[in-house]
Amino acid sequence: MLDLSSASSIRFPVFLFGLLTLLSWELARPHHRPANRRAARWVENLGLAAINGATLAVVCWTCFVIAAADAAPWRFGPFESLHLPPALRLLGEVVALDLLAYGLHRAYHGSRLLWRFHAVHHTDADLDVSTASRFHLGEVAVSGAAKLATFAMLGISPAGLVIFEMTMLLAAQFQHANIPLPTALERLLWWLVVPPQMHRIHHHPERALTDSNYGTILTVWDRMFGSLRQADREARFGIEDAAATPKGLPRLLALPFVRTRPTGIR
Repeated sequence: MLDLSSASSIRFPVFLFGLLTLLSWELARPHHRPANRRAARWVENLGLAAINGATLAVVCWTCFVIAAADAAPWRFGPFESLHLPPALRLLGEVVALDLLAYGLHRAYHGSRLLWRFHAVHHTDADLDVSTASRFHLGEVAVSGAAKLATFAMLGISPAGLVIFEMTMLLAAQFQHANIPLPTALERLLWWLVVPPQMHRIHHHPERALTDSNYGTILTVWDRMFGSLRQADREARFGIEDAAATPKGLPRLLALPFVRTRPTGIR
C-alpha cells in the first residue's frame, strides 16, 4: 500500500528510470542539436535535483510522522466524505492536484516575487531531460506547502499524493526531453497530456510564448483557461539575455535574492 513514507523511497528509482531512458533516447535520436555543452548544465541541474530531493525526503518523512500520530487533518476533507470507489477517488485526486499545479505555474509567471525563483528554471539555455530537475529550492518549498495544504483541505489520500508526484515527475522529464515524436502521436497528445513540442513553446525566450502552455500533466487546463499556444518557432530556449545569467550552482541558488538581474528575470 502506498503511503507518504514510501514517497521518498519510490521517487529516486522513478527519477533514475526516467532520466536514463530519456537520456538514451536523446543521445540516439535528438529532436535538435544542443547549443551548449551538456556537462556544465547537468552539474547545475542535477545538483539542484539532489538538494531538492533531500528536502522532499525530509518533508515526506515529517508528513508520515504526523499521520502515524493520528494528527492528520486530511481524513475530514471531501474526498474522504464522498466515499468514491478507490480507482475513481485516485483519479479525482490526481486531476485535482494537476489543476493545483497548473494554477501554481501561472502564479510563478504572474508574480514578480515568485518569478524570481521560477526564473532559475527558465535560465536553462538548452532543453533536455535534465531541465526537469532545474528548480530552485524556494520554488520547491512553495509548491510543497501548497500541495500539502490542498492534501489536507480536500482529504486527498496518501496514495493519491504519491501517485500524482510520481506521474508528475515522469511527465516533467518527458515534456522537457530533447526527443522527436511521430507527428500523429504528437497531435494526439496535444489533446490529452503535455508533449515535448507543447512545452518547448513554453521555454521559448519570446515573452508571449513563455507565458503560455502551463500544463503539467493534462492539457485540458490550458484549453479551459485560454493559455494554450501553438507556434512554429526555431529551437531556442531560455529567457531574454540568458547568456548573461549567473553560471554555477551557488550563483543559481543566490539568483532570486540579487538586486541586479538579467533583463529576462522580472
